[in-house]
This record gives sequence, structure tokens and C-alpha cells, in this order.
Amino acid sequence: MTQLLLNLKKVMDDIEKELDEKDQIRELALKISREIVRNSSALIASINRGEKEKKIVQSVRELKSKVLELHTLVDEHQDIYNSGFVEDALQEYVEALLLRSAVLGKQLPGHAQLRVSASVYVMGLSDLIGEFRRIALKLIMDGKLKEAEKWVREMEELYEAIMKLHYPSSLVNVRKKQDTARSLLDRTLGELTTALAVSKGIRRASK
Repeated sequence: MTQLLLNLKKVMDDIEKELDEKDQIRELALKISREIVRNSSALIASINRGEKEKKIVQSVRELKSKVLELHTLVDEHQDIYNSGFVEDALQEYVEALLLRSAVLGKQLPGHAQLRVSASVYVMGLSDLIGEFRRIALKLIMDGKLKEAEKWVREMEELYEAIMKLHYPSSLVNVRKKQDTARSLLDRTLGELTTALAVSKGIRRASK
């Protein structure tokens, strides 16, 4: 075997070792990302059901712990972080934490506070309008139209905020979410308007 081939074997051994380690990190990151998505969805469901504060606090704590675990794993592996699935999971996390703050009437945490990139934050924020619609519709069904109006106004403010973003999709791919937000807002406004008209008609008829 020539000196060249001996050197090549060492080079390839080093490469395989590095790629094996990265592959293991990727698989673990994928597993944790899936757990973050599941935990985020479960937290959103718990908030929407109005479950006990103690359970929600525990769910928030567990979710933040998973996100910290993910960051610790991939912070030195930006190629894995930027591969797609990590950012997708963090978007779900952002949406869940922002919904939590909104329902409590607290200020929304910023992207630095949540330890996510600006683009990930914007994508999670954009999805929040769907959760606001869910809350507004439940209130409409319960006949709590004044409260529903409040959440529709929140939807409008959120929509106006994300519509101010005009950047290339390579920076923040928010265009599709902007279109979805517009559709959700229009539908919810229509449903609230109909409910208010029916309510006024019932009040007039009862006089």
C-alpha cells in the first residue's frame, strides 16, 4: 500500500468518526424536536381547555427543559439547527409560550428571551392568530360577544404586525402565513358580525 493510500485511510477514518458522531447528534435532535412539538401541542390544548394552573405551569417547565436540552445539543452544530426540523419544533414552542402569555394578559416575550432566531419567532407568532381565532369562536358560541370582540381586535393587531414584514423568503418565509392570517381574520370578523347582528335582532324582538 502506498503512502498516499495510508494517508487516505486515516483521513477517511477521521471523517467517518466525525460523521458518525454528527449522525448520532442529528438522531437525538430529531427525537427531542418531536417531543417539543408534542409537548407544545399538549400545552396549547391544556390552555384552550382551561386546565388547572398547576398542570399548565408544569407543562411549561417541561417544555422549556426540552428546548434547553435541544439547544445544548445543537448549538455547536448549526448545520443540524438549520436543517429544518429543529426550527419547526421551535416555532411550535414559540406559539405555545406566546399563547400562554396572551391568555394570562401578560406582555409577549421577545425572541431573545425565548432563545430563538427572529425568523423562528415570526413564524411562531404568525401561527398564534389561529389560536386567537379558536378562542374567539368559543366565546361567540358561548354568547360572550364582548369578550370575543377583544380577541378579534387582538387578531387584527397581530395581523397588522406581521404584515409589516417584507423580507426575502431566505430571511423569513412568512408570506404564506400572512395569507393564512388574512383569511382567518376575515372569516372570524364575518362570524362575529353575524353573531352580533343575531344578538341585536333577538334583543329587539324581545322588547
